[in-house]
Amino acid sequence: MRASNRVADSTSGLILARVFKMEQVHGQCSCGTVEYEFSAESLIAYQCHCSICRKATGSAFTTTLMAPEKEFTWLRGKEAISSYAKENGYRVNFCSHCGSPVPNKFRDYPLLSVPVGSIEGAPPVNVAVHLYLGSRAQWDHDTIGGRQFHEMPSLEEMFEFLGLHGRP
Repeated sequence: MRASNRVADSTSGLILARVFKMEQVHGQCSCGTVEYEFSAESLIAYQCHCSICRKATGSAFTTTLMAPEKEFTWLRGKEAISSYAKENGYRVNFCSHCGSPVPNKFRDYPLLSVPVGSIEGAPPVNVAVHLYLGSRAQWDHDTIGGRQFHEMPSLEEMFEFLGLHGRP
């Protein structure tokens, strides 16, 4: 594969990815009301083990990846999305019909946080970063690969590990 120049977002200076073959990724909520797609070269994700994410998912952690906003399209159901946000910056969007988490805008960056469980099929996701291991559930004993942090690293570090090289 031959790489082209890096793709940069002119509003933030953030280099989003090296462009190889872009593949279409499709996802939806459990009931199918909310549906989306985006293009991606690779699917590099992070897992957050904080208590907020455990409560939001009812599981040990969330698995999330970042999709470039300009490559993302809502296919249907955008009007059915509800949102919950905390003062600390945590935010989750979910289908108001079935409650499934769906993508949401990541702060003021040209990115969407995509819950990996909402992606159709079996995408080749690479979990590169684990966050908030310091508040990991005592019963979560899985072996963890990738970079590990007891709390949140700087966004610049996180973007680098997720393949979003550049200055946020």
